[in-house]
Amino acid sequence: MTTGISRTGTISERVTALLQEKLGLLPEEITPEARFKEDLGLDSLDMVELLTIVEVETGAPVEDDTALSMATIGDVIGHLSERGTGEGE
Repeated sequence: MTTGISRTGTISERVTALLQEKLGLLPEEITPEARFKEDLGLDSLDMVELLTIVEVETGAPVEDDTALSMATIGDVIGHLSERGTGEGE
């Protein structure tokens, strides 16, 4: 049986791996509080790539309002936790 905590942990690990692989971030940079633009220096192209990753993981498009509200890594992890990661589909 999977609990919300372990599911979030798994999602967090997946997000960390994707950010390292796709955007070249260092593990120590990837914290739930890290802000994409201010702390990590991601530009608009990086953000589009990040949203694409989120859409692939959930199997659903990210609404504009949701995309604009995702400012931290924790926001992305929370969104994926709420929507699921598309696993088992």
